[in-house]
Amino acid sequence: MAYYTGRDVDVFLSTEHDSYGIKENTSSLEMEVFTGGGDSTSIAYPGGTLGQTKTKFTDVTGVDLSIGAQDEDISYMGLRNVGKIEIKKDTSITITMKKKDRKFLQLYQGSTASGHTNGTAGHPGRWGLVEITSGDEYIQDGTIDPKSCVDIDATTKTTYGFRLAIEFKASSSDTGVDGALLVIPNCTISEVTHTTSNEAADEESVTFTSQVKPMIGDGKRVEAAGAFAAYATARTLLTDV
Repeated sequence: MAYYTGRDVDVFLSTEHDSYGIKENTSSLEMEVFTGGGDSTSIAYPGGTLGQTKTKFTDVTGVDLSIGAQDEDISYMGLRNVGKIEIKKDTSITITMKKKDRKFLQLYQGSTASGHTNGTAGHPGRWGLVEITSGDEYIQDGTIDPKSCVDIDATTKTTYGFRLAIEFKASSSDTGVDGALLVIPNCTISEVTHTTSNEAADEESVTFTSQVKPMIGDGKRVEAAGAFAAYATARTLLTDV
């Protein structure tokens, strides 16, 4: 496990769909799907905007990153040695920040509005989005596995979960290629905790987990202060899930 302070890295979050995100209805306090640029009620912006300032975590105090794999012992008749075979990746990232609002708690244990879910309203949004028919994007209820969360407009790709990008080093220019970026696709939210104190600011920790192989890149952006280049924002292939 590696630990970074908030001044060491920048962390960005988006959904796994190019055009749709998740927001909070400030009247009903329920989660809804939105398309477009979003506003202050947005919780997770569309994947095509990953890297823009609005997708960046603010007031981050620490980032815990653990990258590993789950193995299974394997043996063959006639051989004494026991080997190992990798079953799946196992990546976990915990982001600790100053507590500002209830948005991540909403994702973890909040309520999805009727008409914005693939099932019965009232479930949280920790599993991201699912597209039932073209243009009909919903907050999924956790009953659909990653390989079945298919992007209808690109049937070889999945919309499951969220996407995190950790920028260790920004490029020397907005579209430069000398940066360092780690992209963790298809994350789900596994834990949200709060820490209160009389002597310091209240803090919130959000833990994301992923079983898809992370990607390492150069932090290139499509334009000044824009989203990251296509390698960082392209949807995950179903064969990689």
